[in-house]
Amino acid sequence: MTENSALVLIVMLTIAVALYKFWKQIIGILVISIVIGFGYGVYSFAVAMTN
Repeated sequence: MTENSALVLIVMLTIAVALYKFWKQIIGILVISIVIGFGYGVYSFAVAMTN
């Protein structure tokens, strides 16, 4: 195992642990982002239709 692959492994493990600990917050952020994005899309469409 080279230094580079060991570093990648450590990063992957760190990400996995972070996802495991914070998955509820991550899902919440994703849902909020999707809702905001959808709302913005509908708003843009409504503005485009009225003009």
